[in-house]
Amino acid sequence: MSIKEKLTAELTDAKLGKYETAVKNAVMKTICKFCEQNAEFKQAIEQSGKSFADCLKATVKGVGASLEDLEVYKRAVAFYFPGADIKCTMTLDLGDGGFSSKTSTEADSGKLQLDLDSLLDF
Repeated sequence: MSIKEKLTAELTDAKLGKYETAVKNAVMKTICKFCEQNAEFKQAIEQSGKSFADCLKATVKGVGASLEDLEVYKRAVAFYFPGADIKCTMTLDLGDGGFSSKTSTEADSGKLQLDLDSLLDF
């Protein structure tokens, strides 16, 4: 049974609220992607005994009017693997292969990369 099938089966009889329902597809897709990237994380999910419905509930617990995507994924990962974190890198490309974003020194070193985590540390 694949991780996606396991998570989907765990939602069969689950009663989800509007916030859980709103994030479930994106969280499932992301968790499945992380499982492809990391066998230890996949094993943690398979052996945890925790349900995907409970993961969704923990992910949106205490949410007010909104929650950023990155925070949703961080909470979901930590639910299954306490202490785990995710990193996100974004690169700006204005349709010119990123050329206009480069300074003279960056032009020689490759693409300009922006660490999203540094933007979220206010």
